[in-house]
Amino acid sequence: MAIKAAKNIIKELKKHGYQAYLVGGVVRDFLMKQKFSDIDITTNAKPFEVMRLFKAVPTGIKYGTVTIQYDNKEFEVTTFRTDGPTKDFRHPDSVVYSDNVQDDVMRRDFTMNAILMDEYQNIYDYVGGQKDIEEKTIRAIGNPNDRFKEDALRVLRALYFQAKLGFNIEKETKEAMLNNRLLIEKLAMERVHAELIKILRGPYLKQALESMIDTKIHEVLPGLKKGIEHIVTLDEMPFIDTFFTICFTLNLGFIPSKWTFSNRHRHKYQRASELALKYPKHIPDEGLYHYGLELSLLANKTNFNLGLQSYQNQSLQERFNNLPLRSELDLALTSMEIVDIKNKKAGAWLGQLKNEMVELVLQKKLENTKEALTAFVRAYEV
Repeated sequence: MAIKAAKNIIKELKKHGYQAYLVGGVVRDFLMKQKFSDIDITTNAKPFEVMRLFKAVPTGIKYGTVTIQYDNKEFEVTTFRTDGPTKDFRHPDSVVYSDNVQDDVMRRDFTMNAILMDEYQNIYDYVGGQKDIEEKTIRAIGNPNDRFKEDALRVLRALYFQAKLGFNIEKETKEAMLNNRLLIEKLAMERVHAELIKILRGPYLKQALESMIDTKIHEVLPGLKKGIEHIVTLDEMPFIDTFFTICFTLNLGFIPSKWTFSNRHRHKYQRASELALKYPKHIPDEGLYHYGLELSLLANKTNFNLGLQSYQNQSLQERFNNLPLRSELDLALTSMEIVDIKNKKAGAWLGQLKNEMVELVLQKKLENTKEALTAFVRAYEV
């Protein structure tokens, strides 16, 4: 078990005269009787001293962090430190090692993440984190404005923890989030994007979105403002793809280039919002044909959440399966046959003619039979 291995690391460090504790999310989740993943250890041993005792790699040596390979698992071990000022609002320009664990605790983000635990599961709480966990409160350590200026991502981290745990954000912390919201613009968009995805996966997303609006953070997230203001009024929170498609539909189909979507996701949200805007009340067969089932389902979920369409998951699938054709190759006349009928050299006219036939077949104004299409082609003026 990972926690047992972490306790053994702490025992080994102590055997060599160092202090060491479990810290952060693992202690919080242990106290809340929740599953935990990452296990962080803090110690007064310097990185080179930790590396002398264990098989380790210097993953964040600038900030005093090494990653220990122990019992087929990885553990981040960071030296007690105080942080210097920051130019990028994300990482300290310098760190100063300390022998006092309280110095290390006071530089952390929120009280619930700054509780220490030793190898015997004794708890050391210098910031009231246990009380805040009991009272389901997210509270910045010390002056919240200082904490957010040290690392602007913490503004979004507060929302992530709210979405994950359902805790309330303490009043001064929330005011500081409002005051420091523009610092988010100084962060790398990849980090903002990744944090937002984590927020959207939380079981208490609605609560987090409400706080996002209270603190005006939603105004700093390009193209999402109107969408978030609408989504927060819904009874059920949408999944991630629907969330973004709602936002970009209400942003008139425009996806700000700042967002670091993969090409596949950007294309999906672009096309789905385009389809939702094109057919707000009902997606016809030609819409299903041109956009495909996946985008049609997403556009329908979007317009359903916007109160414009009924939820049509099953009927869209049935209609898609029963489309009279899925591509122009399904036309009952081939390109060669059309050219023969018109006795004319193939050119741009051929593609235009086939497109018109496809549209008419989908609109049920023309049967997809050789006879009907032949008559249509003969009468068609090129």
